[in-house]
Amino acid sequence: MSESDNPSPKRKYLWPWLAAAAIVVFFALAVLWVALAAKKVEEQRDFSPLPSSAPAR
Repeated sequence: MSESDNPSPKRKYLWPWLAAAAIVVFFALAVLWVALAAKKVEEQRDFSPLPSSAPAR
């Protein structure tokens, strides 16, 4: 049996894991960013100024 009959072990690449991690982090940050922006818009929409009958200071 010659050495060429035995296939070499498959190489384990690191870059696919790094790319997958970057995509997961990107989506997590995008969801967080949109949630914070929605909260800010909701706070601005729910803001009610003082009623006009309030005494002026």
